[in-house]
Amino acid sequence: MKSKRNTRRAHSRRSSSSDSESRSRSHKERGYSHKRSSRRQGDPRKHPKALRYDGKTSWLSFKRKFESFQRVMNWSEDECKDYLLWSLEGKALDFFTITTTENERYSFRRLMKSLESRFGTKELRETSKAKFRQAVQGHEESLEDWADRVLTLATPAFTDLPEDHMRLEAISRFCQGCNDREAAKHACLENPLSMEEALDLVKQHQYISLAVDGKKNRRGREDVSVNVVQASSEAKTEELIASALKEFAKKMNITPPSAVVRETQPGWKPQRWGPSAGVKETQPGGKQQRWGPCFHCGRMGHRKRDCIQFQELLKKKGYKPERLNDKGLDGKTTRPSPQK
Repeated sequence: MKSKRNTRRAHSRRSSSSDSESRSRSHKERGYSHKRSSRRQGDPRKHPKALRYDGKTSWLSFKRKFESFQRVMNWSEDECKDYLLWSLEGKALDFFTITTTENERYSFRRLMKSLESRFGTKELRETSKAKFRQAVQGHEESLEDWADRVLTLATPAFTDLPEDHMRLEAISRFCQGCNDREAAKHACLENPLSMEEALDLVKQHQYISLAVDGKKNRRGREDVSVNVVQASSEAKTEELIASALKEFAKKMNITPPSAVVRETQPGWKPQRWGPSAGVKETQPGGKQQRWGPCFHCGRMGHRKRDCIQFQELLKKKGYKPERLNDKGLDGKTTRPSPQK
């Protein structure tokens, strides 16, 4: 009888312990399921299509956009991780995969810091400042594009300084690098407090200059005149010179030198000096000598002292042609007589 009672008691103890274990397991499973149900996961249908990043565009722009969606949609940390994963493409997605493979329990903030260190600012701060100081407006770059480029360069160059200082530096660089110097001076003297105000001041000065002074119209006429002068040919210039000389000679009642007129005619080429230039002239003793063009009339075959036109000109002026080379020290002729 005692043995039967003992066996019944042991059986009841085992059954009670098994019941307690099953109850504890059920409570744990319920708690785990409750935790899983309490975790807010992202919904692919609610993922914004505008959130896309492939590692090539600006990381700062994507970060600002993502933080704006996070604040408006009130995403939790787990939802942010899901939406961040669905937003990445290309190299950015590969980097995210490698980072989470090493440790899947990375928080959302740590993932954002890793992505920012990989795809954020890749230049030294000194390099960014040097690029900002040397930036100037392009010849075909509009004022709006120039202002946007200045702000883009100022962001990485002055990240460690207050935003007000960065804004003033950007405005100063915008005015100093502007192509229109007069408009830039006008904007600087007005001390604008924003980039939009500086842009409006430059446009206002350009409009007033165009309406009152007409600088662009005068500049266009000057450009056209310069192009016309450059396009004129040398032959046309020579013809103008020749006609001017003729008109001047008519007014002064002087016959223009034929050599000057002939040289100004189109297609004229100067004669070469040397053994092959000129015409053969028979000298006393049967020798031949080559002469260049006459220095008075420009014709070949004689010298200036033998030129008929030059002798007639001297007669009109009252001068007697003399051959100085044919006289010696005593004034007598020393030139030998031609041999018969």
